Amino acid sequence: MSNISIGQFQPWGRLGGIPPLTSLKLIGNGSFGQVYFWHHKDGRRMAVKRIRVAAKDNEKVGCIADIKKEMKIVSQLAHKNIIKCYGVDHDANDVFIVMEYAEGGSLQDYIDGENLKDVVAAPRLSWEDKMKIVVDVARGLAYLHKQGIIHRDIKGQNILLSKSKEAKLCDFGIAKVKTSAACVCSYDRRQRKITKGTPGFIAPELRKYEPEYSSMSDVYALGVVMQKLLCEDERPPQEYSEIMNSCLNEDDPTKRPTVEEIIKALDVVYRVYDMDAANYQAKTKQTVSVDEKPHPTCGLHSRVEVDVKCADKVIQFMGYAHKGNAAAQTILGYLHLYGIGVPSDSTRAVKWLEMAANRGFAVAQFDLGRILLAGEMGVPQDRSKALGLLEAAANQGNIDACTILGQVNLAGESEENDKEAVRWFLKAAEGGSAQAQARIGRMYYSGWGIEQNYTECHKFLMMAASQELPVAYLILGYLYRFGRGVPQDDCKATKWWLKAAEKGDMDGQYNVGFQYIMGQGVPKKSEYKLKGIEWMKKAKEQGHEMAQNLLEATDQELML
Repeated sequence: MSNISIGQFQPWGRLGGIPPLTSLKLIGNGSFGQVYFWHHKDGRRMAVKRIRVAAKDNEKVGCIADIKKEMKIVSQLAHKNIIKCYGVDHDANDVFIVMEYAEGGSLQDYIDGENLKDVVAAPRLSWEDKMKIVVDVARGLAYLHKQGIIHRDIKGQNILLSKSKEAKLCDFGIAKVKTSAACVCSYDRRQRKITKGTPGFIAPELRKYEPEYSSMSDVYALGVVMQKLLCEDERPPQEYSEIMNSCLNEDDPTKRPTVEEIIKALDVVYRVYDMDAANYQAKTKQTVSVDEKPHPTCGLHSRVEVDVKCADKVIQFMGYAHKGNAAAQTILGYLHLYGIGVPSDSTRAVKWLEMAANRGFAVAQFDLGRILLAGEMGVPQDRSKALGLLEAAANQGNIDACTILGQVNLAGESEENDKEAVRWFLKAAEGGSAQAQARIGRMYYSGWGIEQNYTECHKFLMMAASQELPVAYLILGYLYRFGRGVPQDDCKATKWWLKAAEKGDMDGQYNVGFQYIMGQGVPKKSEYKLKGIEWMKKAKEQGHEMAQNLLEATDQELML
């Protein structure tokens, strides 16, 4: 194959050309084509997917254009549970997609129990690994749905694992952006079947000749993945089965949970149950006396006064915690910290959280670090210990810890602090934190700690805006008002400020009020001036000084 230059759209042109495929290692082969491993000269380890375009000659150009268009959408996604897409190109018959390389192979390899080669991870997954993978997939899917994208082919082959077994969704070749409440799929009425999707993972409403994909179709497929991953050889806890069965609801798709609801429910199961696959079945049935002696290393007496309504669960958590379960130790820390079901006791809370943190449990590391940093809930402040715990959690991918570390460094006085703030905020932003995305956008806007770049600013603010963060709306308004990184457009500036105003942001209220009064970005009509005055009053009520001065200095009648 000749050396193909990629660079159909920025920023992919930085990669340079794809080497001849004969010089790359073949790592995957299927009906769609092949996947090759490419160790780029800049150090990145990437995969090159070669897709054969099965179409008539007069239709190939359109098919290739469609694939490139969809890959451009994928390139704009930024989430740790989504495979990054770096570039795309084509020749007369094939499309070549350059993407992030996942060392752990596909989830299907583990489900099938194949003897994996050239994969760092072992082919056996622990119960904890499996639970984490399901949560990772759900988080990636939740991000896609927020972007208005339906995956349409969730299955083991399209879930890749990193070296640390972090799950990432891939293969958006048949994903489409929703243009309405549901996404219409390809359907052959003569053969009475859906032509896109994988048998066994297709939701029942699609099999009943209703060819409309929706987010609930993806939820059904996620339920199938949960079933295949955790129920083939072992019986899962009842709570897990309930979540899975709700995803697989065949009678009414609208009764399936949203992905966000699934994540919250799974988080509870993940925290409560011991993740040791060999022991969890016995522990789901186990009852532990409140008088049971503690584990020698815990340093706490388990004899506590328990609220009758919470007794069963609290006693259960104690049993797991004394046996060294980090999730149960963390939950007991919460219960003692906030006095839920047991007396409020910050000393006990800190000891339980410390035990879980010392076992490497990221949630405990984050929460204990946050509490020690602020010196709240009756716990003495310990900045040094707090930062160590937060960094340990952040290095495990806890985006809340990354965000706090960014904020701590942002408050520092040195240039090195600013660089560290950028590093942590970028990591949190890539993990999907709206607060971090907005903060990085503001830093690009002002050039604080990073080179000023309005284009990058716009990109990160749009990510945060997709999660309905008011400050992102506000700064997007400034970009369009002054034409920074985007064409100057008063109408768009007013639209973004109105969104911020409706969320209660007083600067947004002042700005949209000013636009309405001055007739900027809206027709110069008296009704808009009246609306503008109303927005000014709302900003004044929140203490906006400029709004207060404007209303006091200007005769309302003259405005009208």
